[in-house]
Amino acid sequence: MGCSPEEKRSVLDRALHSRTLARSDQLRAFLQFVCEAEMRGRGADLTEYMIGVEVLGRPDGYSPAEDSSVRTRAYELRHKLEKLYSMELAHEPVQIVIPRGTYTPQYVRGASSAQEDAAPLSPQEQDPPAEARIDGHPRSRSIRPISVLCGALLGGVITFAVLKQVPSKPDVDPVVLEALGPLARQNANVLLCAATPLHLVLGPESHEAYGSPTYPAPPEAYPLFRQHRPLSPNSRLGMIFTDNVLGVGTMNAVVIAANTLRSVGASYQILPERVATLGALRGRNIMLFGAPVDSEAISRTLQDTPLTVDYEPSVKEFVIRDRASGRTIVPKKDVNGDFVDVYGLVTVNNTRDSERGRLGTVVFSGITSAGTHGAAEYFASPRSLHNLRSILAREGIRGFPAAYQVVVRCKFSSMLLLSYEYDSHRILQKE
Repeated sequence: MGCSPEEKRSVLDRALHSRTLARSDQLRAFLQFVCEAEMRGRGADLTEYMIGVEVLGRPDGYSPAEDSSVRTRAYELRHKLEKLYSMELAHEPVQIVIPRGTYTPQYVRGASSAQEDAAPLSPQEQDPPAEARIDGHPRSRSIRPISVLCGALLGGVITFAVLKQVPSKPDVDPVVLEALGPLARQNANVLLCAATPLHLVLGPESHEAYGSPTYPAPPEAYPLFRQHRPLSPNSRLGMIFTDNVLGVGTMNAVVIAANTLRSVGASYQILPERVATLGALRGRNIMLFGAPVDSEAISRTLQDTPLTVDYEPSVKEFVIRDRASGRTIVPKKDVNGDFVDVYGLVTVNNTRDSERGRLGTVVFSGITSAGTHGAAEYFASPRSLHNLRSILAREGIRGFPAAYQVVVRCKFSSMLLLSYEYDSHRILQKE
């Protein structure tokens, strides 16, 4: 029995508003586009070229043979749908399936093996099996940066190690190489330097912290601690200072940048700023992560730029401040006082060094660590970079300037980035 248009629309809406797809605007846009085309009776007309132009923002006349982004996104979407209907919507009576070898969705009642039953495809027709991709560039199988960062975060404190990644073969959209500039060279040896805010960390007083003094925790800390952590009735809580903690959004930004550099074949290292002195940053290709308030390096880099992240007393929030106009971009909160819209700030500053040639600096900053995450996601996204290059072209600027800033609007919920999009930009220096 087939599905009515109303039933198809309802099934699509539930998928689009699912947690499984919440963090991928492109996959939701891809799914909505192909499903609505099928509902209009145009499913058979769906082509790789059409989806590339209409959904992924590829320019008219682009070559799908040279740009695998649509095939890559289709591969990711199929896996997301499998996850959606095996976990979050496991009891959904009607499921959306996009069989391999086609972009036309099917509405299947109950569990379906349509993808498994599809005719075998030649290697040229199959979706990329070896590695997932992010916006057209590969997500590496290597998990060294992720395991070091995420594993330590789950333990409560980030412990950084010096990582030097072996380059892989470049396979990315050329716009990413163009945006990275000198950071995309194989011998770039980029230093990824993350700011670590100073924190007071709570824990049982019996836990020693390498000789650091422990301060008694206030009474209101106890119910908050017990929300997600075990604590026996007679235990006492203490507080210690630490600068080893990294926000989830900042951690994600470092991982995204590391994966992007590896995908273009550029070597890199990861260090916390507390062990990377300002002198160590000079004469290096660098990426900085965090807010100026937590980083001397970022604060100095942004001290003369028109845009910065700064605290605004009148609204009692961190904002994006435009020093030239005096305008501030203020984050938005819901009725419960939780952030829903925050902002990221990308700052690019490429300079020429008499001894080392062209050097690149990229700063990912923002309001909350989700803003930093959104800034890094934006700069790793071919679609976003193509859009930015088009915006610059309308101003008579060819390619990417030597130095510029981009404000990124980020949707935010429960400490997680949901989506990101261009807000505005400033040109600091043309080539």
